[in-house]
Amino acid sequence: MMGLLHRFFWEDSRTRGMTYALTVVAGIIYATVRTLAFHRTGRQVEVELVGFLLISNASAIFLYCLRSRKKESKPTSPVIYQLPLLLRFAGIAACIILFSAPRLSVSTVQAAIVNQRLEMAASSVEPDKAARLPSNQLQSRFQKIASIANTSIGYKIPASPALVEKVRNNLQATLRSVYPSEDVRRSGIAAFINLVAYARFNSVLIAINVPTVFLSHGETGNSLISQVPLKNGAIWWQGSAEGNTIFAMPNPSSEPVFPVSHSSVVFNAVNFNAFGMGRPFVGTDNESQVVVMNATIEGATQKLDAIVWLKIKFKNSRIIYAGGPLYLGDATFENCQFQFGTDSESQKVLAQIKAAGNQPVTLVSGL
Repeated sequence: MMGLLHRFFWEDSRTRGMTYALTVVAGIIYATVRTLAFHRTGRQVEVELVGFLLISNASAIFLYCLRSRKKESKPTSPVIYQLPLLLRFAGIAACIILFSAPRLSVSTVQAAIVNQRLEMAASSVEPDKAARLPSNQLQSRFQKIASIANTSIGYKIPASPALVEKVRNNLQATLRSVYPSEDVRRSGIAAFINLVAYARFNSVLIAINVPTVFLSHGETGNSLISQVPLKNGAIWWQGSAEGNTIFAMPNPSSEPVFPVSHSSVVFNAVNFNAFGMGRPFVGTDNESQVVVMNATIEGATQKLDAIVWLKIKFKNSRIIYAGGPLYLGDATFENCQFQFGTDSESQKVLAQIKAAGNQPVTLVSGL
C-alpha cells in the first residue's frame, strides 16, 4: 500500500493532475449549488467544502490504489512531466481559491441570476404574449414573479432597478389589458405588490452606506419612541427574531412616530402600538419609498396611501384612505374603523376590505 501511495504522490503525475482537476471542478459545482440553491452562508460552505475535498480526494486515491493493485502483475512506467512540482501542489492552490470564492463572489453571482430571471419574467408577461396564454400558464408566470421578488427580499439580493421597473410595467399593462379569472387576477395583483415592495426595497439595498437599525429584543422586546424623523436618505429598520414592539410616547401634535420625507425606508418585523393615543406609525410625503412588512400595527390612526403594506395586521386602529396609491399585500384588519374618501376608488377599496372580514386582503389601486 505504501508503494502505491508513493507512486500516486511522487511518480504518477498524470493521474494526480487529473484527480486534482476533477475534484476542483466538483468542488466548484458543490459550493455553487449549496450557496445559490440552498442559500448557505460563506462560512458554512467553507466548512462543508473542506469535508467534500477530503472525502473526494481520499476516495480517488483509494480507487487508484485498488486499481493499481490489480495491475501489479503488469507494471507500467509512470508518465512523468517536466513540472511535477506544479501539479503536485495544484490541489492546495485550488483549495485556497475555493475557500475564499463563496465569501467574495456570492452576492455578485446572486444578483446576476436575479437579473437574468427578471429579464425572462419581463418577457413572459408582455401583454401580447399573456393574452394568448391559458389561465393556468398565466397564473404560473404571476406566481414565478412573486417568488423572485419574495426570495430577493428575503435574502437581500439587489437587482437592476431598470429590470425591476420593466417587469412591473409589463405586469401592470397585462393586468389592465387581460381579463382572466378572479383567482388568476388575484395572483397577478399579489405579484405586482411584491414587485413594488421589491423595487422600493432594492432602492435601499443599492444605496451607498445604508444604515441598518437592529432592534434588539432586550428584556421585553418593547421600545418607547416619541418621534424619529427620517429625511433625505435610506435606512432599514429590522426587528429581532423574538419580536419587537415600538410603543408611541405622547406627542402634542399627534404626528407620526416615523415621519418620512425624500427617503427610502424599510420596516421589517417591527410591530407598533400607539398605546391608546391613536398616533400614526409612519407618515410619508408621497415622494418617498416606504415598505412596512411582517408586522402588527395596533391602536393607530394610520393612512394607507403611498406606502407598501406587506403581510401586515391592523388591529383596533382607525384606517384612513383618500384614493391615493394603494398597495396592500396580505393585509388583515381586525376591529378597525375606516375613514375613507367618497370617491369611487376609496369606496371600492372599502367594500373589498369589508367583504374580506378578518381574512387577508390583497389590493392595488387603479388595477
